[in-house]
Amino acid sequence: MMLHYHFERKDKKPLYQHLYECLKEDILSGRLPAHSRLPSKRELARDNQISIKTVMNAYEQLLLEGYVTSKEKKGYFVAPVEALPDYCPEVPEYTQIYVEDNWFVDFTANQVVYDQFPFSMWKKVMREVLSQYDTELVRRAHFLGVKELRCAIADYLYRSRGMRVSPECMVIGASIEYLYGRLVKLLPPDAVYGVENPGYKKIPRIYEEYALQWAYIDMDSQGISMESLRNSGAGILHVSPEHHYPLGTVMSAARRQELLQWLQEEPERYLIEDDYDCEFRYRSRTIAPLQNKDRNHRIIYMNTFSKTLAPAIRISYMILPEKLMVRYAHESNFYSNSASSCEQYALARFIREGYFERHLSRMKKYYRRKGELLMRVLKQSSLLPIVQISDGKSGTHLLVKVDTSLTDTEIKWAARQQNIHIACLSEFCGEIKEEYQNVLVLNYADMEEKDIREAVRRLGNIFVEW
Repeated sequence: MMLHYHFERKDKKPLYQHLYECLKEDILSGRLPAHSRLPSKRELARDNQISIKTVMNAYEQLLLEGYVTSKEKKGYFVAPVEALPDYCPEVPEYTQIYVEDNWFVDFTANQVVYDQFPFSMWKKVMREVLSQYDTELVRRAHFLGVKELRCAIADYLYRSRGMRVSPECMVIGASIEYLYGRLVKLLPPDAVYGVENPGYKKIPRIYEEYALQWAYIDMDSQGISMESLRNSGAGILHVSPEHHYPLGTVMSAARRQELLQWLQEEPERYLIEDDYDCEFRYRSRTIAPLQNKDRNHRIIYMNTFSKTLAPAIRISYMILPEKLMVRYAHESNFYSNSASSCEQYALARFIREGYFERHLSRMKKYYRRKGELLMRVLKQSSLLPIVQISDGKSGTHLLVKVDTSLTDTEIKWAARQQNIHIACLSEFCGEIKEEYQNVLVLNYADMEEKDIREAVRRLGNIFVEW
């Protein structure tokens, strides 16, 4: 048995007394169970960098008071002493740093529905992986990620998105944030990064974390504004052409061509294509990614399984142009892959055996039904001053424009009084335009269907009571 104690807390007490009190506390609390053997005096002195005499004095005090017993040539043992009823060991006081809010409905939670996770299929492939793989599960994984998974993803992208990608140009990582950390090391260090305005709030935070220059790029009805892009001086652009969050815009074919032309105009321009929820398109096929038309090898494609499966399965991936992939292989091959090997093998099998696509098909129907219900209840509300609702043809959120004299801050505050957490479109903007005000962003992915009517009623109360 090894015991370590902090002697800087002795508060001017003799060392033996502090050790005695530490041992007594552990005995009374049950951390040192009855009849267990204590370390020898020499061992305890060595492990705590104190003298043997200090240990001997502490043991003898415990022996005198009956907390320990001594057996000749065997050592000291914890006596069977019951903890005192009112005994409470001294512990440091801490302020609770983070408290989870308990909302009736959280319209800001853009999460998956956990009880819809395909547990039986996932457990099946996990059991198969654990039974069929041995050293592969504990050996350091390839720095690009498990090859079986990279091949499975490449096959899936060809079937679902028409993408022809090499598994050798794919990097698996534990999160998009991690992959971004690797990616920015490959791109020009003095580049200005373009960020959609409005757009996903985490992206500029990542750029600030890495002390990168970045600028907001306005959106228009066709997608990213080319005029704003050209005026910004950006050389690298993060964009979500398939389904913009939170506007829901699908980039037009003409704008895609303009963006590809912009890429060709300078040798060190790159585009980061974020395809995070491309699978959730309900009334049409998904639109081919820009990466399919990348003739100049300037587009980095990024996606994740956090939305389609579960955030706990920390597996994301990026597909690099060959020139960047060569640089990554030379400069980053010493990094350990950050995703669990066991989960990578399991996900590869999950995709290869068709479970993933069956799960997606089921979830598309589930989310479509839930979105249609929310839209129907919103339209039926006599309390909400609705001007317009987004069409809900893709994604898992709706935009609701309301006619009110309330500011967005007042709307959010009033929603809190109804125990509802809500976001407004203006929160996703660096520069707020008039059309982005008084627009509610309602994420419904993990919202219970039984709560939808009550949630809409409470939303309506905001505008009745003010």
